[in-house]
Amino acid sequence: MEKYKEKLLNSLKLHIDFVRRKIKENLEKTKVIASKSLRDISKMRPEDQMVQMQLVANAQNRIVELENLDSSPYFIKCSIKDENGEDKDYFFSKHQLSEESIYSWVAPVASIRFESPGEATYRLPDGTFKKVLIKEKEQYMIVDGKVIFFARETKDKPRELIYQEHFTRQKSEFALPEIVAQIEKAQDQVIRASHKGPLVISGPAGSGKTTLALHRVAYLTQAPDTALFYPPRSIIVFVQDIGTKEYFGTLLPGLGINDVSIVTFHEWGMKVLGLDEYTYVERYGQTEEEKDIYEYQKLRAMREKPSPKWSRNIFSLLSIKYDSYLLNNKKLFEKQKKEKKLDRFDLSILLQSHFEKYGKFETKREYKTFVKDKIVKKIEKTLASYSLMIVDEFQNYLPEQLNIFKSCQQEDTKSVVYVGDIAQQVKLGTIRSFDELNETISPDRNIRLNKVYRNTKNILSFIENLGYKVEIPEGAKTGPNVVEIITNTTDEEIEHIRKHISKYEEGSIGILSKSESYLSPFKKEFREKKNIHILTMLESQGVEFDLVIIVGVDADSFEVKHNIDVLPAHLEERRRIQKDLLYVALTRAITELHILGSTRLKSIF
Repeated sequence: MEKYKEKLLNSLKLHIDFVRRKIKENLEKTKVIASKSLRDISKMRPEDQMVQMQLVANAQNRIVELENLDSSPYFIKCSIKDENGEDKDYFFSKHQLSEESIYSWVAPVASIRFESPGEATYRLPDGTFKKVLIKEKEQYMIVDGKVIFFARETKDKPRELIYQEHFTRQKSEFALPEIVAQIEKAQDQVIRASHKGPLVISGPAGSGKTTLALHRVAYLTQAPDTALFYPPRSIIVFVQDIGTKEYFGTLLPGLGINDVSIVTFHEWGMKVLGLDEYTYVERYGQTEEEKDIYEYQKLRAMREKPSPKWSRNIFSLLSIKYDSYLLNNKKLFEKQKKEKKLDRFDLSILLQSHFEKYGKFETKREYKTFVKDKIVKKIEKTLASYSLMIVDEFQNYLPEQLNIFKSCQQEDTKSVVYVGDIAQQVKLGTIRSFDELNETISPDRNIRLNKVYRNTKNILSFIENLGYKVEIPEGAKTGPNVVEIITNTTDEEIEHIRKHISKYEEGSIGILSKSESYLSPFKKEFREKKNIHILTMLESQGVEFDLVIIVGVDADSFEVKHNIDVLPAHLEERRRIQKDLLYVALTRAITELHILGSTRLKSIF
């Protein structure tokens, strides 16, 4: 039996080596095309120049795909007999190399990889179905050309492990798991669902919703029956912060997605309004209480008073809108005006007013072209109209923001994917129901994913003891005890962190605080440590770390004290948001959780 397995493994290694040689040959040829300089192209006939520039761009994208293929040529092989009785081997991968029978995971035939050996069908782009007989399946994990995992099954034999390398390497960076190879059949059906209309993918952190949404983008841009509707340049992904933007920016090219816009709401809003001289602030004010009251007053003004007529004098417009609502905060508004800072309420009001006047938004794009055989830069103004929108953590957007996004949908698709968890709202005034958007989500397009708890038993028990509703799954690893230490200075906290990070040099570490300003000394101290990520609790939503250290906890951290000019319903909402924000921070920890500050959490809640 061992000789039989060894023979299969050696055969696989030989095939991998052969395919990698073919990939390298393709790569060298593609690099030649991609190396054409703008100077070379400028010497061509005018009618050939734009064609050649497109060929260069395509070659550059293909280089990324081939480099990915070189590391991991494929993850499944299906040996089939087709309707004509012909035997064929299909290999499935993230990208295509059809001359070696390697097909992209978005190809129609790739759906058979979820079926057991035996009869199977798959749907062609024209709606017809093809029948095949799957004789055997082999599943692999190949990293840097090396076989890590190999299993095989046939109609007569259940799945059998041929080879598995044992390793304990931890992830040190945010990374997209190789879930193209690990997607389940139900998830694949979500990815391949009809492309028109809204789709909701919801679930708590750790449920895989963001990864599923990214693969939805990849599928729509690459599948034969949808690619025409979804050119990457017409797709936009709205993210919460710059950190998430960078994270997505590293993941999408690995799935073959290029030229997709990834922006925050404020980046996009300021761009379409041409507010280059202004800066964005999440919450304006000195203290938490001042910020809270200021937000409440702006929210009420936004929803109770009609939008003023659009004006380029934006603070004059906002002053009209907020008049009689800011009361004791008018001096704060004048200070904000002087500093040229805008928050999400200001931008939403400005965008609403602009749209009421013009009925559209426009964006500018810089590009290079040829004028009389010379390369020149030009600015192209285009309509902000999107074939597909992904809204990450949608529960943190005001309904007004989401309706602004909807006004930019292309009428023929109206395709938007809302990703998040409506039960985890951590901002004031955000969406409570899709009724607020006049959006009808059919049950089959409202996908709810279950939480996949990766936290240890001790972490989950600690969270449960704080009064949160938590399910502790059977078989959860116990893990280290949660550490809660009284500290009085950031120096004490930094010293504690230094003592405990050494065992996670190959793991991921998150240092979290409610206050962004509180994190400054930590960013300075650990700026050279690439595996240490320093974020606010709000920014940490959607990511996880092996070790989480929450710093700066004190008696006022989550307290809601104010009651001036605030409706009781808003006070209750603010208290709930504070508790949900802490839950987000606590559940970022996979293996180990430390809480540092002058107050224990149990005394706060």
